[in-house]
Amino acid sequence: MSEIGYQGRLEFITTSKIYGWLVNKSQPELECLVDLYVNGWFMGTYPCNEYHEALASLPGHKGFGVFNIPLPPDLLGVEDCVVDIRIHGTAASIPNAPIVTSLHRAIIDTALSGMTPERKTLCRTALAETLNLTKRARNRVEDPRLIRPAPGYEEAELTIGAFLAHQLHRLGAARDFHLRSAADLLRFLVRHADRFNLADHAWCPLPADVTAFLASGEEDAGGMFRSRLLAEYKEQVLGTASQPTGTAELSNLVHWMFGKARLPKTALAAEHADYLNGPAALTVEGGGTAGHGLLSRFYVEMHAMDDALGSKLALRDDKALFVILLSISLWLVRWNLDDLFLPPAVRALFDRRIQHAGREWSGLGYFFSFLDIPGAEGLTLDGLRRRQEAAAVTHDTRRPAQGGGNGNVQGGAPTGGVNLFGYFDGSTGISRNALFSREILAGAGVPVTMPPVVLPQHHATEALYPVNLIHFGIIGAPGDMVNHGMERFAGAYNIGFFLWETSLPPRSSLLTLELMDEIWTLSDFCAQGLARHFHGPIHVVPNCVDERATAPAPEGADGAGRRGDRPFTFYFCFDARSWYTRKNPLAAARAFRLAFPPDDSSCGDVRLLLRIRYRASSRSVADTAHRLQLDRLARLDPRIVIRDQDLPYADSLAEMRNCDCYVSLHRAEGFGYTMAEAMMMGKPVIASRYSANLDYMTDRTGFLVDGRERFIEPDEYIDVTPGAAWFEPDVAAAAAAMRRVRFDEPEARRRAEAGRELVRRTLNRKSVQDLYVTRLNAALEAARGRRSEVR
Repeated sequence: MSEIGYQGRLEFITTSKIYGWLVNKSQPELECLVDLYVNGWFMGTYPCNEYHEALASLPGHKGFGVFNIPLPPDLLGVEDCVVDIRIHGTAASIPNAPIVTSLHRAIIDTALSGMTPERKTLCRTALAETLNLTKRARNRVEDPRLIRPAPGYEEAELTIGAFLAHQLHRLGAARDFHLRSAADLLRFLVRHADRFNLADHAWCPLPADVTAFLASGEEDAGGMFRSRLLAEYKEQVLGTASQPTGTAELSNLVHWMFGKARLPKTALAAEHADYLNGPAALTVEGGGTAGHGLLSRFYVEMHAMDDALGSKLALRDDKALFVILLSISLWLVRWNLDDLFLPPAVRALFDRRIQHAGREWSGLGYFFSFLDIPGAEGLTLDGLRRRQEAAAVTHDTRRPAQGGGNGNVQGGAPTGGVNLFGYFDGSTGISRNALFSREILAGAGVPVTMPPVVLPQHHATEALYPVNLIHFGIIGAPGDMVNHGMERFAGAYNIGFFLWETSLPPRSSLLTLELMDEIWTLSDFCAQGLARHFHGPIHVVPNCVDERATAPAPEGADGAGRRGDRPFTFYFCFDARSWYTRKNPLAAARAFRLAFPPDDSSCGDVRLLLRIRYRASSRSVADTAHRLQLDRLARLDPRIVIRDQDLPYADSLAEMRNCDCYVSLHRAEGFGYTMAEAMMMGKPVIASRYSANLDYMTDRTGFLVDGRERFIEPDEYIDVTPGAAWFEPDVAAAAAAMRRVRFDEPEARRRAEAGRELVRRTLNRKSVQDLYVTRLNAALEAARGRRSEVR
């Protein structure tokens, strides 16, 4: 039979069959035959007589031209073999034959032969996430300051690292755990490690003896190894209701350890990893496959836990096997767990060199080339793993400033830049501080980098400035630094921009302070409190008041000095997440009712307007009690108006501009933005004679209310240190101040004008920019000097 006039193609060599088609264009009614050769050995002749609708359109053909050759048992192994399909009786191979194949390629081709749009999406998504997201980077710097022994735990059975002690106080768990015994430390970790606020890509810093203790254990009566961590996790988290055993029990532990608690891999017992990596005991029914030995117990459990895999792809489906292995393996690479649970046999599948279309590919690249992924020819498992390498951070003291100042900065632009870390969503006071710093640095011509939390590939050679300005919360800063990568802070000159509103900083802030070289804060009050535990340089660096507060009210608006028909309005606004007990609106309500009794007609038309953001927030029993008492007073007196609708910043300024007097009977403030804004507008301000506002408020520029300092009760504020104090303003004195503002208009106007002049002179953008530049230049010199000493 001549090969001229034939048309066909070898489509796939899968794990169970050889598939393709052949037709004779000259005599389409004749049945075609093909010969199978493996490594040159003739294996048999097979008819091309199965139907496929795509062939029915060929002229004179009825669609019966497909050959479907069952693979002889054990034909394909890990070694390459040459499979050739020839036109029967000739030496002519059909198109795409011969193929150099093996079990590895056959598994991939099997997946490609069953590829659906849904499966394509699943595979493409898994690759995209691995290429673009760093879930957990490799080789992260483990700062020794985080795992060194914490003071006060010298007699503990295991090392209590500074980070663990920090988390104990941050979570308020010192009442339930003491950490001195190994068993208590274990219970604390199992109960609270998933609340340490560590990001997906971070590992929890634990001393080596702690991880060794967690991984140690013994075999139970059934021969299953029980680590101490597994036993405690099963008791506290899994409970005794379902009692999962064996593989499911261990897989749940792994998901909790690495997906929630972020414990280091050394905390997992080697026996557990070995067990999960053992072959899965799948029951093969109806001639199905057991995954060709590629499915471990861990892979089977991962498949069951993932809805996208478990509900749509069956483990015994040959066409689904590679997709399942690929999805789970790329997940392991993203989470830096491939060294624990990616078996050598699966690695070999992805790394297999495949000859195709005159080129050589990795198994991974070969598969994705059929999914039209750009650059698929370069894909390798090691290449994907290298994308997870932690950034190589350098702090270059010689790095020059890019660009110059705006010409208005005294002393010139700094000779280097700054790395700005913080929250930038603007929803809290801390994030507002960070945004202010960014604006001030930009206005001063200071070069700024803002390193992201996740370390993507393009930061693999990340060059940072030698000075970090850190706007994290003083309590959560160590976790935030771990999330950003401690390599960005090790070796740099770290300036913490922190504030705390009580006379003593909390115990949960001690590690934060130890990680800093210098502290900036917003007020002298904060500086004095932080100096109790920080012995390095502390500088008061206030923020400027937003220029929008200085803008005049629109022509004809109430805020232009005419109240119109509205009552004389005392005003206070705050965020309830900053605690009712600290902001103390209840004192303002009580003072208002004392100053202007509801049945006293001589008081005129007055009201107290309270703007409370996140009004329903309750932080403790004492905080809730404060809110409920305030609500009761508001119900009793309709002149006390509470509004809780969140306003854009410009609208909140407009509301303040329409008031007649701003009132803040706070118990403590770190800066007091709203008081400064009201003063900037020329409003009379009544405020407690305590804390940060005393930096810019005197009896000449405001109405200060006397009172007494008192100790703070444990549940009145977050993480109260014994002996910490704040202020209790005198309600009667506040009421007297309210009446004076209401009925002594000349004096109210005089103090308001004096306050506006003072705030505009001292808290303007130019003054703050000058201070930033001066302090940053000094910090840069300190960083250079320290580098010289190291050399």
